[in-house]
Amino acid sequence: MKLYIYIIRRLLLLIPVIIGVTLITFYLSHININLLITEYEGKIHTYAQYLKIRKELHLDGPIYVQYFYYLGALFTGNWGFVSPGDIDPGTPVVVEFMKRFPPTAELALIATLIILALGIPLGVLSAVRKDRIPDHLTRLGAMAAVSMPTFWLGLLVLIMLAPTSPIPHWLTLYGNGQLNWSVYGLTSAGTPAPFYVTGGLSRPTGFLLIDTLYYGDIAAFLNALWYVFWPALVVALTTFGVIIRFMRSSMLENLGQDYIRTARSKGVPEQFVIKKHARRNALGSTTTVLGLIFASLLAGVVVTETVFNWPGMGRWLYEAAYNNDMVSVMATTFVFTLIIVAANLIVDVMYSYLDPRVRLE
Repeated sequence: MKLYIYIIRRLLLLIPVIIGVTLITFYLSHININLLITEYEGKIHTYAQYLKIRKELHLDGPIYVQYFYYLGALFTGNWGFVSPGDIDPGTPVVVEFMKRFPPTAELALIATLIILALGIPLGVLSAVRKDRIPDHLTRLGAMAAVSMPTFWLGLLVLIMLAPTSPIPHWLTLYGNGQLNWSVYGLTSAGTPAPFYVTGGLSRPTGFLLIDTLYYGDIAAFLNALWYVFWPALVVALTTFGVIIRFMRSSMLENLGQDYIRTARSKGVPEQFVIKKHARRNALGSTTTVLGLIFASLLAGVVVTETVFNWPGMGRWLYEAAYNNDMVSVMATTFVFTLIIVAANLIVDVMYSYLDPRVRLE
């Protein structure tokens, strides 16, 4: 099957998945109508205003009519408002998403790079040294990493590193889920960063690392990397054990194949056999798992972002659930669904390139 036909067919199959998720989230959020309109309490002072809000949300009609209006608003970008008040209409959910997504994307990318740097080599080492001391130590470390509570490891990192931060008050980099520009806007020398302007900061992309490089401020870039690295490390350490186990099992399976024995019988150096034959083929199934892990990280690591007060998608979901902000909960769930289904498609296509034996069907 040609690649473009496969992609089109998969995209069509994703439609019922997305519809199913929206149906579930819509039903759960509309079980308690009073909870749904709690976020509008700043605009409700009389019973007439209460009825007006119900009419605006189409809550007086049948449930299927409400769902129809919800889908229409969802796919046109009208996702509602965060904390609307009597005077302040609130922040549009789409605008809030644009602020929350870049920090999570950077966190997920750095964490994935750390997982790759640790998980792949250790998985190969464990397979090559099967039932020896390196194998036992690697499997023990992987088991310990997977078993460690994320919140505990995150708090431990905060306690250990706070006194050694290159910037004073590093724990206040983010306050109440918002970036503390009075800290981040300073270079390591304590002078204002080049992108610091009167009244705030100019943020071309919204990504900390990209923006600092865009303005050529290496000192601010290194400071930003410091802050991104530690929560990413916590995420990686509690996740990379899965990659180690998958890589090890896949390597052992490939090392037992006939083509490996043939290569060895021809006198091919062992290092070449491991790197060019066994490891390359073992990366196929491991890439599938890694892609799904990256998608889950991109969807937001709720515990890690909450512990580090990181203003990403995960913390946004936590704050929305805590404050009964059902509009934001429904929006983040929809975004998470799109990320996961897109990651599945991308991983399948990548798998076919890494392993020519796989055929797209």
